[in-house]
Amino acid sequence: MLHGWRRIGTMELSQLYRTCTRQTVEEDRAQIAAGFQDLIKRAQLRARLVNYYKGLLLSYPATLVELQHGILELDLHPQQAVALDATGYTFIRCDHFDCAILAQRQNVNLRNQAASLRDFAFVEIMAEQRRALRLELEPQTEAQIVADALSMPAKVLDISLEGTSVRPAGECQLARGADVTLSLMVPNLLQETLSAVEVAARHIHTTLRADGGQVCRFSFNEVQGEGPIARYIFQRQVELIRELKEQI
Repeated sequence: MLHGWRRIGTMELSQLYRTCTRQTVEEDRAQIAAGFQDLIKRAQLRARLVNYYKGLLLSYPATLVELQHGILELDLHPQQAVALDATGYTFIRCDHFDCAILAQRQNVNLRNQAASLRDFAFVEIMAEQRRALRLELEPQTEAQIVADALSMPAKVLDISLEGTSVRPAGECQLARGADVTLSLMVPNLLQETLSAVEVAARHIHTTLRADGGQVCRFSFNEVQGEGPIARYIFQRQVELIRELKEQI
């Protein structure tokens, strides 16, 4: 388990990956550090960092600089630096390793576009298996979950063209695979309005949040390729890119 990272928005880091421990946590960490050290000695300095900033995928090249006492120094893209500073983590992809590596931020220098990373672990990035970009809503909007014996208010946490996550106001006991109707308030960021959208959906799973509340994940029965949801996804991407640039 990675400690010291900050949750950005509503998405917890554990939703994005699963660990792939080879030996022990300490032995894997030492193996990864040795691999980076070898790459630096052979002047093979290119890697790629992957972050999910409020759901927005950021994947840019980075340059390995040095590794001392288990701390990896590297130069990175300015937007990646902002995301790393905000979330406290990054995923590293490098041809030397056969899977992704999760690393915790030691520190970030936004002005110099440099960072230090530690506490490495082998992982599989589950978020890469998504077919559609899932973006967090800020602020969260109202929703209603309607099924045969259920009508419960909720808050929309994130949304994609294929589904959404909501926080129900009470305990949700929907069975996995249950069919529901979702009434969602979807923002129009340009007009600063909300559009009411009703979609048929299926319950995927319900999980517990760190604060004890629930999160219900639904898939839409039809991809929302047009209309308010598609418009919001586009507008939100533009907004998040602008937000990152303003922090550089």
